[in-house]
This record gives sequence, C-alpha cells and structure tokens, in this order.
Amino acid sequence: MKNLKSALLSISAMVFILAISLASGSIFKDKINTLQKEPVATHNMLVVGEKAIFFSHLPMFQEKDGPLMPHRFQAILQVGFKKQGSSTDAVYMKDRQSHPGTKIYTINPEPFVLTKLISPGSQGAMRQFKGNIFRGHFEKENVEILSNVDIHVNRVIYFQEFDRTAKRSTQLQYLLFGKGKELFLAHLITAPPDFDQVVSVTVAGHSFSDEELVKGIKLTIPGTINSPATRLKEKQKVAEARNADTTSMLKKLEFVVNREFYFEEGELKVPAKFGATPEEKKSGFQ
Repeated sequence: MKNLKSALLSISAMVFILAISLASGSIFKDKINTLQKEPVATHNMLVVGEKAIFFSHLPMFQEKDGPLMPHRFQAILQVGFKKQGSSTDAVYMKDRQSHPGTKIYTINPEPFVLTKLISPGSQGAMRQFKGNIFRGHFEKENVEILSNVDIHVNRVIYFQEFDRTAKRSTQLQYLLFGKGKELFLAHLITAPPDFDQVVSVTVAGHSFSDEELVKGIKLTIPGTINSPATRLKEKQKVAEARNADTTSMLKKLEFVVNREFYFEEGELKVPAKFGATPEEKKSGFQ
C-alpha cells in the first residue's frame, strides 16, 4: 500500500510538472505570436557614432485602452550602410565630422515590423531594411545625406518592451554602448512619465573589448534622482556608476559626460505631448 501511495504521488507530481511545462510553453508561444503580429510602422531612430554607427529607436508608451502602440520598445542597434552593394558608412561619418555643431542625425526608414529584429521567422530575424539618413531631425530642419540606403543590422544591442505597470528606478540608470573609446550612454526607459536621452562619455581607467559591449552594460548611478531635470549633463563628472551585472569583474565605472546628443520627455508622457517642454527648450531640444 505504501509503495502504491508513493507511486501515485510520483505520478501526480509528474502530471503537475507536465501541466506547468505545457502552460509555460503556451505562454511563451503566445508571447512569440503577439510579437509576430505587431503592426507595420515607420520606426524613426536617432543616429550616433563616428567610428561605428548606432541607432536608438525613438519610442512612445502604450496608452491605456488605446490601439496597439508599435513604438513601445526601447531598441539600440549597431548598423552599417550600403548602396548598390558598396558601403556608404564613410558618407555619413564624413558629414558628421564636417558638421561638429550638429547634434542630431536621424533615419526615417521604410515601414517595417520592429519586433522582427528579435523574433525570427522562417528566414531568421530581420537584418536589413531601407531608409533615408538626415543631418538634423527628419521632422524639423534637416538635410538628407543618404537616400534609400540599405541598412544592415550588425547586432541588436538592447531591445526591451515597455511595461506600463513597471516600477521606475529612483536613481538614474543608463545603458553603456559603443565601440573602442567611442562610448555612449542611453537612459533606460521604464514606465511613463519617463525620458529618452543619449550622451557620449569618456570612461576613466578601462578599455572595453567588443565582447564586453556586445549587449551593452547596465549602470546605476547612486545618489541621483531619476528625472529629466536631474539627468546627466554635459561636462558632468560621475565618480561612481555601478554595474548592474553582479557577476561581472567590472563593478563600477568613473566617467565624464562629453555631449548630449538627444533628449526627449514630452513624447514619453501618457498621453504623449508633441510640443517642446520647458526642459527641452532649456536644453536646446525643441
């Protein structure tokens, strides 16, 4: 009887584990299906970098009871440009170097499904699309420097869907990305109201390998307040930024902020506000 009872308990446990596994598989499958059903949209992005080229998707939050927002993702990509099979990276890089006073470069791409960058279909994850590259913000004063260029996605550094119910950190958090000594910080966007910011930095006492930067490094800056007014500013020195990856040998960083390439807060409110906010005007982003 005791053996029978043990056998029955074992069978029950196996059935329970199988049910949980099937449920988890179903949830995962549902998530993949949701991502694959994302609408086609025009995903405009910030362009930074002179040694390597990076895109930062210009996001917005999902509104409660509103239609599905295709821009509810923060995404950072490393890319290359081609035209008729030949690299045109140098066209962008030379233009950027010859216009040091211009902070913002943007891409206005052809419509596509953003999540195809991470959700592989039968042909694998999408790694190419077309777009126009602008010196300046494509919606404001600008000069088109590359037209209908092929964008090749070398790697997806960061891709995160927003959760409206997520709790925002009380301290500033950024993602460090770049190549070699050309390094950037992107403010990690969590929940509304929030803000988007990309700055360049010089890190003291450490040279980064490509492997270290392949997925970016999440940093928390102790003693700060996570708000647009108290964000990182140009020429600001940060004595300690802590690595969120506790398994990394690199526990903390010291850096200086060089330049603020982008700042946006109005479009990361719910509902989004498209006019320049006082903080955006104060910072010259309007």
